[in-house]
Amino acid sequence: PGLSLARARSRAGWTRFATRSSVPSMPSPAAPAATFEAELAEKRRLATYPDVGFPRSWYAAARTRDLDRRARRGQALGVEMLGTRLALFRDADGTARAVDATCPHLGADLADGRVKDGCLECPFHHWRFAPDGALASVPYLDADRLPKIRARSWPTDEQDGFVFVWYGGEGARGAEPEHALPPIDPALRPRGWHDAGVVRMNLREFAENSVDFAHFPELHGDMRVPWVGWKIPGLRIDHTATWEKDEARPWLATFADDAVLRFRGKLLDWSAAAARIRFLGPGGVVRFHFDLPKLGEIVLYQTHTPLAPLALRVRFRWLAAPRIPRLLVSYVVGNWISQWREDVRVWEGKSWRERPALVRGDGPIHALRRWYAQFEGPRP
Repeated sequence: PGLSLARARSRAGWTRFATRSSVPSMPSPAAPAATFEAELAEKRRLATYPDVGFPRSWYAAARTRDLDRRARRGQALGVEMLGTRLALFRDADGTARAVDATCPHLGADLADGRVKDGCLECPFHHWRFAPDGALASVPYLDADRLPKIRARSWPTDEQDGFVFVWYGGEGARGAEPEHALPPIDPALRPRGWHDAGVVRMNLREFAENSVDFAHFPELHGDMRVPWVGWKIPGLRIDHTATWEKDEARPWLATFADDAVLRFRGKLLDWSAAAARIRFLGPGGVVRFHFDLPKLGEIVLYQTHTPLAPLALRVRFRWLAAPRIPRLLVSYVVGNWISQWREDVRVWEGKSWRERPALVRGDGPIHALRRWYAQFEGPRP
């Protein structure tokens, strides 16, 4: 009887457990199918883009404060970008340095190492690498017997809260930069950051978007609440856009957007605003310049760091003249980011068209492509 009672209680307990709504259901067949279809779509999209590697450019590797946080503890900072992994560290002079994170000895991750006497020490056999990547010491070898081994180094620059690295093309990652990043007005003060995460798109799409004038009224004609992106009823934006390359500095191109509001069709002249967007290369580093009369300038960085051909790490950083109120700065920046999110929805499903069917009014897309092509492949 005792055994029968125990079995009855066990059966009753299982019945109660099995009928609870919290019991996990069997995986839906649709879930893996959706994942598989997404992977197929990604492969199909990728196949439409030219297989030319990443363009030569400056790219944002990290924020200065993130590197500083690691440096204070004598550590390096690991960064995934451009299909590889880098180790960032500060040398004895405090200069930001970047080397390939894979140790040339037996492949340990140098980003897990320590910084000692300005050199990066491998966590495995404690080999030390100088700031330029050259082998500086091996614990079990005399100094005069060191082989000529090096971890490949990358040129760096540090401005406005970013650590930038120069990518010179596949097989030429340590090549000298083809141009410097011009400084901005030193009177501008840092005002904020926004990390937009990873966007599933190719870098060339952002560059080409700047000359696709026909999409402005369709995708960016609605005035939106900054940051949240809600449409404001009755309020529209008229855009007048131009694009030109700099003849003296071929790596520089400027996209200008003059905008004015309309409320229920009536032009609001007082709302006129102008933005000048400068591409400091193919689109890895882009600066938006907003000039506010009698108040000064806002400069917004938008950086795109390729992780893979269809994956960009996107960060925003903005600085402004001291006289511009914080709320106004946030309004201007938030308005742009809200509009940018509308583009993201298209970019993440977009394929490349080598021979697009263009019509009058589409903008100088072919001119942009010729300009962009200078950054592809090895340096001429």
